[in-house]
Amino acid sequence: MASKQAHVSMRDALASDDRLSEFKHEVLLQGSYKNNTNLRKDSDVDLVVRLAYKLSPSVADLSGKRLHANTSHQAAHKHWQSFRRRALRVMKNRYGDAVTSGRKTIKLARGELHADADLVVTLSYKEGIALYLPDEKRWVVSFPQQHHDRGQKKEEATSGRFKRTVRMFKAARNRLVDLKVLAKEDAPSYFIECLLYNVPDGLYAPKLAPTYRNTLDWLKKTQLKGFKCQNGKVPLFGPAPEQWSQQKARSFVRALQELWDAGG
Repeated sequence: MASKQAHVSMRDALASDDRLSEFKHEVLLQGSYKNNTNLRKDSDVDLVVRLAYKLSPSVADLSGKRLHANTSHQAAHKHWQSFRRRALRVMKNRYGDAVTSGRKTIKLARGELHADADLVVTLSYKEGIALYLPDEKRWVVSFPQQHHDRGQKKEEATSGRFKRTVRMFKAARNRLVDLKVLAKEDAPSYFIECLLYNVPDGLYAPKLAPTYRNTLDWLKKTQLKGFKCQNGKVPLFGPAPEQWSQQKARSFVRALQELWDAGG
């Protein structure tokens, strides 16, 4: 399988560098591949390096000049940046021009790996992770392990119907993108999964068609304001760049209904 080959190859590349081994860290999978909610068409790999160095919660709340002047941030940033620069060099030496440095991740284009991949270098943050966005001068925190664990529990509570439903709605989103009804960034895969996590377990029917109808009917009637991300720690909707807007979510649900009414 291409995704497995990609993450094993990337792990081997990181482990081969002695200078990286001087940093205490662990390598983890995150995202739809790990959570088994990926589509074959959109299959990619998200590999996370979590350094043992801990980011202070007080630093995570800062941005701009206040962050830049904070001594705890300066030390954390130096540690993060040293590893990331070295990891980028290691990946470029191993995979050549397929490697670029993105806003959040080190990106590896499909080629030798046979799958697109992202490498995310992070620090430890409470029970989660934190990565730095240099262009925006701020830290971003996330909780991928909690997202995964709660997704597993949702899968069990719905008799194995949650993840297949996520894949169904992602496929419907892709169809809407192909039809130019919406842009993919209007309904990112992560937000779709979080949205469906909030749907009551009892609406996940044995067959997909009733589940689709049940879910849309419920989402059209319910208030979205209090929805949490699947990790259970962050509100799904809000003004932050890492949150969704209720307006876009409502537009997505309406488009899904129109797609159903038109016969797919």
